[in-house]
Amino acid sequence: MKKILVVSMKTGWGHIRAAQALEDYAKNNLPDFKISHVDLCEIEPGLGKFFEIFYDITNDHLPTIWGAVYETFDKEMISSAFRKANGFQRLFRRRIGRYLRKQAVDGVIFTNVIPAPMVAPVCREIYPGIPMAVVVTDYHGHSYYNVPLINRYFVAIPEVKNDLIRVGVDEKKIAVTGIPVGQKFYGRYDQGGLKRKLGLGNGLKTVTFISRLSKDFVLPVIKRLLERGEKINLVMICGGNNDLYKKIKDEIPTRKNFKLVNWTNRIDEYMKIADAVISKPGGLVISECLALGRKIIMTDPIPGQEERNAEFIAKYGYGVLALAPDEIIAAVEKILIMPRAGQIAARSDSCAEILKYFE
Repeated sequence: MKKILVVSMKTGWGHIRAAQALEDYAKNNLPDFKISHVDLCEIEPGLGKFFEIFYDITNDHLPTIWGAVYETFDKEMISSAFRKANGFQRLFRRRIGRYLRKQAVDGVIFTNVIPAPMVAPVCREIYPGIPMAVVVTDYHGHSYYNVPLINRYFVAIPEVKNDLIRVGVDEKKIAVTGIPVGQKFYGRYDQGGLKRKLGLGNGLKTVTFISRLSKDFVLPVIKRLLERGEKINLVMICGGNNDLYKKIKDEIPTRKNFKLVNWTNRIDEYMKIADAVISKPGGLVISECLALGRKIIMTDPIPGQEERNAEFIAKYGYGVLALAPDEIIAAVEKILIMPRAGQIAARSDSCAEILKYFE
């Protein structure tokens, strides 16, 4: 039995969904593999919580700071200096070491690269020969990914491979596999049956709006979509943001064609019933839309990685970047009159290709 530890972080749910995709694939297809999925907070609570709080505060309230940090660390000289600052890493070595020794792992996969410079050195000391890999869950490579102890990088597209080569990663370490997406995004399904199951069993077109952050544009967009002349179903998913959920619930009257969801583990079903998806351009939600053949209306990108994701997707016509309410509404109107595409891109064998490396 091969035991693979997958390390993710709650800095954006895409990293967790990529880890879950690998875990589910192994459970259903690889009886000789045992995948243990762990959040950094379970390994080192202080370190994990610091990164979570920093990510949430900067993305919610100070996105320009996050963008500045992203651009600053996208210079190999600065990223390299940070990796060599062992004093910061030593603060957490003991607890990380205790956790890793208990796991007795045969390999490690990071679906979020932030913990890699802290965890990889300790892991290499305890398990000198095991493979360690990073799954790049965006459509852009960054200098921070260049962690010398990592044996393999799995990337979405050749452009990301070129980005990593540019920042010093050995080309031989990089494999273009696509981003791991849950197999449920590739299976056959009955859209009408799903709509009835989710309480929207009518002939109206459906827009699924995913937003975890309480931004100023959210309520105006919801109101205008519900007030349009030709009725649609609107699903609003708040990603567990209780304040956003309550705010919308208080301001938007209950109606049959509007479904407000705080948290769900059936995100695939809400995306399958959609004729258009509105979301931040995270790497995973983009890949899930590609797997389903849905065009994505990308809004409120985080400066840095999500802006790069949006540029790539818009360039090849897989989605539209829309920032203001007027732009979002116009993009919805345009997509709703377009014929539904088939699966546009993405690769259903990504999980298989990634896990094959650990056989």
